[in-house]
Amino acid sequence: MRRLLLPLLLLAAGPAAAQEDFLMGSVVKSDRWTMDRAADQELFDGNVSFRNPKYTLKADRALYDRKARAWDIKGAVDVRRSFEDGTLVEAACDSARYLEDSETAFMERGRLPVRMKYTAPDGQALHGRSDRARAENRPGLMHFEGSFALSTENLDIYSMKGLYDRNSETFLITDSTPMAVGKREGYDFAINSESIKFFKDSRDIKFYNNVTGWVKDNPEKPFAAK
Repeated sequence: MRRLLLPLLLLAAGPAAAQEDFLMGSVVKSDRWTMDRAADQELFDGNVSFRNPKYTLKADRALYDRKARAWDIKGAVDVRRSFEDGTLVEAACDSARYLEDSETAFMERGRLPVRMKYTAPDGQALHGRSDRARAENRPGLMHFEGSFALSTENLDIYSMKGLYDRNSETFLITDSTPMAVGKREGYDFAINSESIKFFKDSRDIKFYNNVTGWVKDNPEKPFAAK
């Protein structure tokens, strides 16, 4: 049962942590649990939940294939991880798959897109959504594909692809002429370029190649950039 913890870590796209950190005090529950010894699989079915002081995961169903060392998690998948500094990372999707050997997690949309939320210690929130997402723990990368959007309290970025790099704490937004729309220091703006780089904590934004758009003074609604 405790293997559910590592998919939780990857799905939340948080930094790598020692295994001992999240094995302590863990509890896994489900309405039904069955073991298929011939197929070497474990099935957790109905109101599946994992919980410890730092992590929670909820889903309708979780299947573990021992031979493939793979988890398939389905139905209202909801993952949350809190950090000691007050940071909270949340993820939600219709289905997810986690491969233990490569430490890679995949998330897929259903009726709703894949949703991610990062809340900083000061309460500022960063929202993301896409049709699909792939988290690679070893290099610290999170790939977003299909109708990608990234939003803050004063900025929205739209494209078809996004890449989050945990090491630099930046998003690289590409494909289908990314657009950023928002407010900064009393100005409204809408800008397109071939690629956009967004810095998660400072909220800085940079545009690269074929930059077009407009910037308009908005004195009635000034905004002081953080």
